Amino acid sequence: MSNSNVDQGNVRPGLKAGRLNEFTLIMKLKPGGADRLRKKLASDSKFANQNQVFADRIGTLHDLRFVIFDNDTRLLFATTFDDDWDAYINDFATLIPDLIDLVFEVVEDYPGIKSPDIKDYIVKNQVTATYFYSAYPNASVRDIRKAMKVKSGLDVLLDAASS
Repeated sequence: MSNSNVDQGNVRPGLKAGRLNEFTLIMKLKPGGADRLRKKLASDSKFANQNQVFADRIGTLHDLRFVIFDNDTRLLFATTFDDDWDAYINDFATLIPDLIDLVFEVVEDYPGIKSPDIKDYIVKNQVTATYFYSAYPNASVRDIRKAMKVKSGLDVLLDAASS
């Protein structure tokens, strides 16, 4: 595990485990932002119902979570992703920009995902974990999806053989 990511001569925050990276942002919410975000992310909202489809467009995203804390004044956004930090941020900007802007518009000083200042904004708000663990540090999202397809096929064969 290294202390940071280095890409294109830039040191990027976040720890690595194999090919996986931890990514944690802590940002100040605008007044009323916590309630607006809760409504957007509520399980019965249109946004939440489409969330899986949107998140799956980022082919390197293992998981993500939002935590509102400090009496509704701050937001923690944490993910785990494969490989390159810059490519990961670029994927958000090109594959799901409207979704990202919809979520993060509740955060103070958010410049917009297509802003030329977005990576500086992210680095300013990113906090490197004290410790990062992954059970499968060299398994990409693509590797895991392939393995699950193989498992499904084997399950069908084993079920047929035992009938």
